[in-house]
Amino acid sequence: MDNRSSPLWDGNRETPKDLRLPNTPPSRLLKEENKTNTNTTGSTTKSTNVTPQKDNNLMKSSLSVDAPEFYPSYYKTSTPVSNTTSSIQERLKRHKVAEPNSVTEPVANDFESNFIGSSDDNRLKHLIDTLTKDPGQFSDLLDIFMDTLCPYFEDIFVLSRAALLLVEQAIDHPSFRYTAARLCCYIEQYCPKFRAELHLTCQKELKNHSNKSGLLLFVAELYTQLHHENIYGNYLIDAYKHLLAIGGNENVKSICQALKLTGFSLELYNKKALDEVFSKLNEVKPTVTGTASSLINSVINLRSSQWGHDSPVNSSSNSEPENTYWSEPPHTVFYNADGSKFTSEENDFLAANMHSTEEYLTDVSDPDELCDPEPEMDEEIQAAFKDFVKLSKR
Repeated sequence: MDNRSSPLWDGNRETPKDLRLPNTPPSRLLKEENKTNTNTTGSTTKSTNVTPQKDNNLMKSSLSVDAPEFYPSYYKTSTPVSNTTSSIQERLKRHKVAEPNSVTEPVANDFESNFIGSSDDNRLKHLIDTLTKDPGQFSDLLDIFMDTLCPYFEDIFVLSRAALLLVEQAIDHPSFRYTAARLCCYIEQYCPKFRAELHLTCQKELKNHSNKSGLLLFVAELYTQLHHENIYGNYLIDAYKHLLAIGGNENVKSICQALKLTGFSLELYNKKALDEVFSKLNEVKPTVTGTASSLINSVINLRSSQWGHDSPVNSSSNSEPENTYWSEPPHTVFYNADGSKFTSEENDFLAANMHSTEEYLTDVSDPDELCDPEPEMDEEIQAAFKDFVKLSKR
């Protein structure tokens, strides 16, 4: 007798043709039963006893398919994060219509918080620190800096972060101001959106930063390199007036240094505002001493001499300054460390000896040939001496 059990499935068996119907929803059964009860006369008494009871149960229910989605009281709906960023024009418009004392700041999102402290953020800070210590590496590190920032040219939060790093470092470290202005100039060439972020950062720092003199000198560098007269020209005038209101030797020194750098262009751009700055500069002159007082005299004399230019300065409030004033003037005025102008004798000496070393710089011949051999040496000894000199170089 074979005790083996039958297999669970036999491939030779035919699949039953009729399949079981799915369970019908109760609502459908109720409708079918109502139809059956209305058409059947023999079961009138039974249907009247059952159907009203079911209908009553349905009528008493407060559930509805159109009801809003239910959330528990402790549940907090998450606000969807939009990837679209507002345009630069919209942000500048909001900044202009805002209150004078309020500074519009970009709303932080998850991406911004993730970028701060990231590898790219640390790389930017490391490059800025390196250029602060050694500005001579600018050409070598410029490509690395731009490659690090290039993937974020469309992100205003990262651009705002980069502008803040550059401005703060330039304010606190005088050796980095010129380099920072050059970096800003390069970034603007490839990323126009960076311009608005730099403007907003400078305006915020002008109101909040404690080192106003350092910020003034950095804005002066930006003014000379970025050529945005309408923006940085107003920043400079406001900074001049603010520091003159505070007073002090250090603030006056910073003002005089910035005026020597930007005075000629400001004379073309907004002479009326510059007149007010010099009027207040004369008012604070009796309150300062030492180098600050001599710097005030030197910058006043510099303005009276047309900022070192031969042609008079033609200024008007509606005319834009020409691009020629950014180039070096034909007759440059030189100053000593104490702010005094070089005399005519010193200028003549510089002009006479400016190219004195040109023959040494352009001479490609062997310097050993300049040494004449001893007169008592014959030709054989002279040839041996030249061979000796050549061997000694190896």
